[in-house]
Amino acid sequence: MKVKETRAKCAACGNVWHYGKAEQLESAGAALQNVGSAMMCCSGCWPAAVIPQKKVVDLRKCPKCGSKATTSETVEHEVP
Repeated sequence: MKVKETRAKCAACGNVWHYGKAEQLESAGAALQNVGSAMMCCSGCWPAAVIPQKKVVDLRKCPKCGSKATTSETVEHEVP
């Protein structure tokens, strides 16, 4: 079985990290939930203002130094 993931490398500090489809979907879901909450606030739903915002992780940003000067590529691994 093959597993696909994204390998990213920071041009500033040289840090290398990997993330998969699950992390991408989680980040996108959190962003959409925050947008939905913001739209409810705009429509006058005041309880939506107290709903805590989800933390959105920018997967293209280096987790070590915070730089956005990164490159990424899709890699496949063979899993027994």
